[in-house]
Amino acid sequence: MISIPAKDGYKLAGKLYTTSSNLHKSKVLIINSATAVDKKLYHHYASFMTQNGYHVITYDYRGIASSRPKKLRGFKASFTDWGKKDFSAVLDFTKDKFPDHKIVTLGHSIGGTIIGMTENNIQISGIINIGAQTAYYKDWAKDQKTKIYFMWHILFPAITRLYGYFPGKRLRMLEDIPKGVIDQWHNRRKYTDMKTQIEAQGVQLFYHTYAAKLLTLGIEDDPIGTESAIRRIHNLFEASEKQIEIIKLSSVPTRKIGHFGFFSRKFEDTLWTKTLAWFDDI
Repeated sequence: MISIPAKDGYKLAGKLYTTSSNLHKSKVLIINSATAVDKKLYHHYASFMTQNGYHVITYDYRGIASSRPKKLRGFKASFTDWGKKDFSAVLDFTKDKFPDHKIVTLGHSIGGTIIGMTENNIQISGIINIGAQTAYYKDWAKDQKTKIYFMWHILFPAITRLYGYFPGKRLRMLEDIPKGVIDQWHNRRKYTDMKTQIEAQGVQLFYHTYAAKLLTLGIEDDPIGTESAIRRIHNLFEASEKQIEIIKLSSVPTRKIGHFGFFSRKFEDTLWTKTLAWFDDI
């Protein structure tokens, strides 16, 4: 385990996977987690990349999993903090530790969204985003939209008001989540354009400064990261050399992937190898 100081000094829990000297490709992969997801979800994928010549850094955002304070009620955190204060610092840490290596990033869900929230994204040589979107409910899959809306915009906020945070672990719904993240996500229902909404709050965004390669991946059966949803983030990276692809289940082949299934070891020879080849070309 490693400790990474965020921009404001908050200690983030991380893990560094180092590759063998005879394998290394002079590249470091940073994995940005989805909301309410422990970095452990990415352990097998990180190990796979290490076995293929990459150093890998995973970490938990402030308020999540191993970066959670003892008392979450009253703890201040938002997903813009995760980008501006946390991911920014992880990039600095990586650059300092591996000054002669290229930095590449895999952003899962919110992990791809926050890349545009730090001016440090110009340090990145290549990005793969998987299911990265803005949580705008009208983009969700029609057959699950009502269910997801009830959870994110009725159930989660109500429980959060009661506890002062969302007790995800107690409810067996991923990790505990700071109230500020739930509030910010809940407010996303009011605006089609996330960028305009956040900038109106005085927050500067940096999607336009990233000019390197970007591969945006969507999954055919992902009810949250639909094609319309992932295009909202994809299009914000206006200066990048970018491409977008929707992975069809029949092309893998498999019956189900969803929003989290990409990181299952059963996809090592298919989806994981695909991303490895793309990063190798950077």
